[in-house]
Amino acid sequence: MSATHQRGSFQVRIIRCRQKKTCYIPIVSIRKTHKFNLLRDVPSIDPIRKIMKHLIIALGLSLGLTLGLMPESQAESAEVTLTGTGCCAKCELKQADSCQNALKSGDVVYLLEHNAVSKAFHKNLCSGTKAITAVGAVKDVDGKKVLVATKISLAGDEAKSDAPQQFAGTGVCTKCVSKITAQCQNGIIVDVGGKKILHFIEHNDVSQAYHSEVCQGPKATVVHGTLTEVNGIKKIVATKIEVAPKKEAKAEKVEAAPKKTVAASNVTLKGTGCCLKCELGKSDSCQNALQASVDGKETLIIFAKNEASNGFHKNLCSSTAPIIAVGTLAKDGDQSVLTASSIKLQEKKTLSGEALCLKCELKKSRTCQNAIRVSVDGKEHLYILDQNKVSRQFHGQVCQSTVKVSAEGSVAEIDGKLEFTATAIKAQ
Repeated sequence: MSATHQRGSFQVRIIRCRQKKTCYIPIVSIRKTHKFNLLRDVPSIDPIRKIMKHLIIALGLSLGLTLGLMPESQAESAEVTLTGTGCCAKCELKQADSCQNALKSGDVVYLLEHNAVSKAFHKNLCSGTKAITAVGAVKDVDGKKVLVATKISLAGDEAKSDAPQQFAGTGVCTKCVSKITAQCQNGIIVDVGGKKILHFIEHNDVSQAYHSEVCQGPKATVVHGTLTEVNGIKKIVATKIEVAPKKEAKAEKVEAAPKKTVAASNVTLKGTGCCLKCELGKSDSCQNALQASVDGKETLIIFAKNEASNGFHKNLCSSTAPIIAVGTLAKDGDQSVLTASSIKLQEKKTLSGEALCLKCELKKSRTCQNAIRVSVDGKEHLYILDQNKVSRQFHGQVCQSTVKVSAEGSVAEIDGKLEFTATAIKAQ
């Protein structure tokens, strides 16, 4: 198809080629129809303006024709993740002549481009609908949404490896160290392709037995077990967990530094046990501590990390508790450090008996102090009360006499004596 316009010495032709892939390519041809005559053509400038005007119109028409006949844009969007109901566009939706995956997310239906990823997944959808998640780029084709998928999976699908594996990394407590969970649980941070990835360790007997190693701080760890991945979270079912062997250091001859001599003594202490990190905020990692009265002075005692202390920490990590500890007490500068051989919770007890003054009534102390005498099966037991606030406030009722009382608190036996830490005392 063509059109010709004659203007004076110039002829303008608009030529349109045959349709090619729904596109028309316009061609504009301009030629002189005869030789240029200076006397005839130059004096009048108006015809030249008219020719230029028609030329601009012709170019505008050709450009509009080109744009109007261009196919609809098929530009793909950035990669997205879509979740919805997967089905077959032919069998289920009746929107295709042949089997093709489709995903319905809300009110929008996405046809999945029939690439290798989509073809391999089709067996999951040809006979019914399933909840799926697809990752890829969305494009518009003839008014329809088309997803070019790079990954398709069943929603909540598990990726599991039954083959036993070995994982080496940094063992942590996901509560105390990583601050992820509300309850203590083992985890291991493993280097995967240059990235540090946290793997949760299922809380079975193997994991529980190892937890004391990592509850108070990270430690180089090796885990043997099977890996399970659910919704991107990696989880190990451990069959064996052990502390990673230390690398042998190169032997070097160095003079041993003189050891610091620290005076130590065997003691039995009672008081309020707590966590130096969680309760007191005085450490970057969990460690047992004891608030006790030593020589009449309230003292903070830190437990050295050993098997007895690590094993008992679960009782103090998230709360305080009255405890009794046996071990060796030493001074590290101004800090008291207890290397415990035994730690246990004090026994909670309610006493019903006769309250009296250890000095005024029994003449067994140089200073006034409460005591409660209890008779059990015809045998008398004397409980000496700690000089805490509860005991001191009640002392006025027993300093010059005895009184029947009921008291709640905790009991500890130290050096053959029953010591009672009262939380409440009531006269009967």
